[in-house]
Amino acid sequence: MLAQDKDIGVNNGSGIAAKELESFQQFIDSEFKLKLNWYNSESAQRRLQKIIKNLNFKSLKDLELKLRSGEMAFQRFISEFTVNVTEVFREPASLNELKVSVLPFFRNAKEFKILLVGSSTGEELATLCILLKENGLLDRSKILATDLNSKVLEQAKQPRLKKSDLITGNENYLKAGGFRELSHYFIGAGSHVYLEADLLSRVEFKEFDICHSNLKEDFDLILCKNVLIYFQYSQQHNLINNLGRHLKRKGFLALGEKESIMRLQKLSNSFAAVSSEHNIYRKTH
Repeated sequence: MLAQDKDIGVNNGSGIAAKELESFQQFIDSEFKLKLNWYNSESAQRRLQKIIKNLNFKSLKDLELKLRSGEMAFQRFISEFTVNVTEVFREPASLNELKVSVLPFFRNAKEFKILLVGSSTGEELATLCILLKENGLLDRSKILATDLNSKVLEQAKQPRLKKSDLITGNENYLKAGGFRELSHYFIGAGSHVYLEADLLSRVEFKEFDICHSNLKEDFDLILCKNVLIYFQYSQQHNLINNLGRHLKRKGFLALGEKESIMRLQKLSNSFAAVSSEHNIYRKTH
C-alpha cells in the first residue's frame, strides 16, 4: 500500500515558497483545470524545480507569468511536467493474470471497449494490442488510448522500440504467456523497430486527464497501470471514482503492481478483487 503523502503546499522543502506554490496551483487549476495539488508532493515539486532550471526561469512566479502571457504553451508545460516511464510488456505476471482471469469474459462478446489510461509513447498500447491479438480478441475490441500529454500521445500512434529493448521486452513477453518472438510484431531497419500498423486498427486516441471525468463512453475494461503512484494517497479515491463513472457494471479495472484500491475510502462504486496480488478488480454495481 502506498504511503500517504502530505499536502503539496504544506510541507514544502523544495526551495519554492509555500505561498508561491499555492498561488501557482490555484492559477493552473483555474486556467487549465489541472489539479496540481493532487499530485505526489515531493515528485511534483522536484519536477517544477527542474522546469524552472531547464528553461532558465527565475522562479515559479516567472513560469506562471510565461503561461499567463502565452509565451509558454500549456502543452509545453505538460510535456516538461509529466513523467513517461514505460516499457513493453511491463509487469508480465500481471499481464498473464489479465489474460487468464479477465480476457475469457470477452470471448463471446461481439464488441467490447477498453480504456487505456497513460498510454505514454505507446509501449503499453503495443503490449495490449499484442495480448489481444494472441487471444483472438483484437478484431472485436475497441480501444481508446489516452494520455494527458499530447506530444507523447502523438508518438503512441506509431509505437517504436529500440532494437536493444526487444531483448528485455521479449523476456517479459514470454513471461506474460507469449508464444512467439516479440520481434514477430515489429518491423523496420536501423536502430528502431515499429509496431505493425494492422495491430492498431482498433485504436482511437484522445487527450484525457484522470483528475476529471469527461469521457462520453463506458468501458468493459480500464487499464490504469502505474498512474496512481504519481498522486497523493489522499486523492486516489477521487481518481478511482472518475474511472468508475466510465466503467460498465461488471467491468474490470487493472492497476499497477504498486497500486491498490482495497483500503481506499469514499469510493462511489463497489469493487471485488479478481486478483489482489496483481491489483485487478471488478465493479460489482
